[in-house]
Amino acid sequence: MPILEITKLHKSFGALEVLKGVSLSVDEGEVIAMIGASGSGKSTLLRCINRLETPTGGSVVFEGKEVTAQNVNRIRREVGMVFQRFNLFPHLTALQNVTLAPLKVIGTSKEQANRDGMTCLEQVQLAVKANNYPGELSGGQQQRVAIARALALRPKLLLFDEPTSALDPELVGEVLAVLRQLAQEGRTMIIATHEMGFAREVAHRVIFLDEGVICEEGRPEQVFTQPREERTRAFLARVLNR
Repeated sequence: MPILEITKLHKSFGALEVLKGVSLSVDEGEVIAMIGASGSGKSTLLRCINRLETPTGGSVVFEGKEVTAQNVNRIRREVGMVFQRFNLFPHLTALQNVTLAPLKVIGTSKEQANRDGMTCLEQVQLAVKANNYPGELSGGQQQRVAIARALALRPKLLLFDEPTSALDPELVGEVLAVLRQLAQEGRTMIIATHEMGFAREVAHRVIFLDEGVICEEGRPEQVFTQPREERTRAFLARVLNR
C-alpha cells in the first residue's frame, strides 16, 4: 500500500479553482520532485496533504486513512513540512527552535529533546550553531535549521515547498546537499522545486503540475529528455533556456 494516495483532489479559493482533480500515489522511500510555474498549484497541493488547507473535493489518504478524518496534530507530527520562508522564532536559539515541537506537542523531556535536537542539527551540519539565534545565521543556515526542526518529530513523510527559493544563489547548494543526504537515507519526500538539475539527479519520479493538473509524470530522464506533452516541452524550454 502506498504511504500517500491522492485521488481527484480539488481545491478552490472562492471562484478560483487552484487544483483541478489531482491524483498521485507515493510509495514509502520515494522522492518526488514537483516542478511547474509559479501559480500552478504546487504549494496548495502540499498544504492540502498536511491539513494547512482543506480540500474542496477528492481525497488525501495517508497510511490508509483519510487525512481530514484524522487529528490534525497527528498528521503534522507524521507529515513534516519545510516552507519557502524559514519561519523560525527569532527569540529562540537554533536548538530551541528545533526542540520546541517535541517539548510542546509530544511532551518529550527537556533532556531528551535537547539530545534529539542536537542529533537533528548534526544531520544538517549545524551542531556548532546550536546556541546561535536566527539573526546570527545565514539564510542557508536558517533553512537547514528549519529542516532540522521538521526532522525533530521523526515524520514519515517530508514536504518541501520551494526550500531554496528565498536564498541567495550561493547558499542554495548547502540546502540541496542536505536534501540529497535525506534522499540517500531513504526518506519519503515530495519536493516542489525550481532546481531542475537537482530534480533530475535526486528524484525517483518527476511530476509537472500545470494550471492545477498533473500534465506529465515519469522518471527524471524521461521527463527532462523526452517529455511527452507539448506543455512540458514549453516549460522546460523556458526554464532550461534551450
